Amino acid sequence: MNYCINPTCQKPQNPENNKFCQSCGMRLLVREHFRVIKPLGEGGFTRTFLAVDEDLPSKPFCVIKQFFSPENVNTEQAKERFEREALQLDILGKNPQIPQLLAFFELEGRQYLVQEFIEGESLAEELEQKGPFNETDIRVLLGDLLSVLEFVHSNSVIHRDIKPANVIRRNSDRRLVLVDFGASKLVGGGNRVATILGSPEYVAPEQLQGRPVFASDLFSLGVMCVQLLTKESPFNLRRGGEWVWREFLLRPVSAVLGGILDRLLADSLQVRYSSTSEVLEDLTQVRPQVWKALQTLSTGDKVRCVAVSSDSQFVAAGVDGKDVPSERLYLWNVGGNLKVRSLGNLLSGHSGWVNSIAFSADGQLLVSGSCDRTVKIWNLGTGKLVRTLGSWFSKDWGWVYSVAVWGDLVVSGHGDRLLRVWSLATGKMLGSFAGHSGWVESVAFRPDGKVVASGSGDRSVKVWNVASGDAVLTLTGHSEGVSSVAFSLDGQVLVSGSGDGTVRLWQLASAELLGCLSHSGPVVSVAVSPDGQAIAGGGRDGVVRLWNPYTGEMLVSLRYPGVVSSLAFSADGQMLVVGGLSGKIGLWRLQPSGVSAGGKGGVKN
Repeated sequence: MNYCINPTCQKPQNPENNKFCQSCGMRLLVREHFRVIKPLGEGGFTRTFLAVDEDLPSKPFCVIKQFFSPENVNTEQAKERFEREALQLDILGKNPQIPQLLAFFELEGRQYLVQEFIEGESLAEELEQKGPFNETDIRVLLGDLLSVLEFVHSNSVIHRDIKPANVIRRNSDRRLVLVDFGASKLVGGGNRVATILGSPEYVAPEQLQGRPVFASDLFSLGVMCVQLLTKESPFNLRRGGEWVWREFLLRPVSAVLGGILDRLLADSLQVRYSSTSEVLEDLTQVRPQVWKALQTLSTGDKVRCVAVSSDSQFVAAGVDGKDVPSERLYLWNVGGNLKVRSLGNLLSGHSGWVNSIAFSADGQLLVSGSCDRTVKIWNLGTGKLVRTLGSWFSKDWGWVYSVAVWGDLVVSGHGDRLLRVWSLATGKMLGSFAGHSGWVESVAFRPDGKVVASGSGDRSVKVWNVASGDAVLTLTGHSEGVSSVAFSLDGQVLVSGSGDGTVRLWQLASAELLGCLSHSGPVVSVAVSPDGQAIAGGGRDGVVRLWNPYTGEMLVSLRYPGVVSSLAFSADGQMLVVGGLSGKIGLWRLQPSGVSAGGKGGVKN
């Protein structure tokens, strides 16, 4: 098929062998060189066409851009922009991620430029077909495009129209190519106010005022990124003067990437990044986590579980109690390394080892679950037992493997495959959840208290609506029992650890598996840092591994002397508590950035 590029032609389509248009008579082979196949698009003063270069043996595709002026319109500025685009492409096309200029000429009173055809899909098409991008996608995109923009800006050019439609992922190497320099501006002397160009939803405030700067492209890049993350129009991602893009995320992004995007989107030039190099530095900067062994607490018995109070002042532990059966719960003041008290006695204490403990939100109560099939509530101020949930007649319930607290609610996971929900204030059982085919080994409240997750010996994770007791989601994929579950602080991601040696990250909104982190042995416990920057996993190999949840990169490994049974972060995220079967409780402190801990972390002996 041949296509006539005469703007006034009424029937531009022609048979392939025609040399002249059968409708208007115009020569079809442009400049005796390029055979036009079909139109690609049209702007205010330009039309673009897909063509074939007939002079070359390989007959490569190319793109012809035609400048034309509607009648009764002053087009001098538009004509200048067209010529400027050709000039800039002639320089910028030396970069492999910018289309190369192949020709620039005038034919029958109209200007044309011919550029390299980039075979691939635009990011707009990719977003429509595949849905929202994830953090890794955006990080790769930024790394790719920022280097291109650095080249563009180094040649004193501002693109002024960065958006998904103007970025093409090239099929041959999957690299991103920046196209359409029709709105670009060459930075030169003088302070003349520039023509306001660009797509309104992506344009920086200063560009709307006719005074674009290099940082204006960075603003547009930030807008494009949050659109790709949310699949929402940029107009919907801003409320008044505030960006609210996080409200539309299907999956969370790290605080690091979020901070980079927020700074790209800043209205103020004083706050926004001023150069691509600044963004690249933040994007690629390695921020290793350094944890220093702070102190060691000893129990003399196997530690089954640990917990940290909400004010980070107290650490509690539950133990087997074989040496001192009347003492199976301990409480320490962290700063002073002093055991505040042991909880319980032969009459009030648990008669089996303690599998799980949890502090109330105010730090006044401690809830414990035991192999004796009971859940007990303790007053930490007096050390006295407040009440027991369940009793000897609940033996059919099986062991209590896990407990969690949210507000006035306590949830417990049992060996009879049920979850039970209790009132912390009254001790009344409010209901039970059935659905697992194996014992319930781990439970956790979502931070809003509306949802509970459970991991089971049946190798599944279930998510329950607390109000109705219905299982709203079942997650499968682990090949062994699920020993531990934990939520991210925003409640969007659920983490599960299993005897199969993996830690899995699940997106609750979509039930999508976001990542699978490998451990060298069965994983017994997992925890998520409050800032969401690290996931900790520990197990039978005696190593606690901390991963970046967004990249899957292992941040650090901490050695514990024995099997790790339980992990807990402090509420401020600055302390990690590790308990295990050696009877020791290791406390690690996160060091400020740039501070060395003098070697790898470990438990002090």
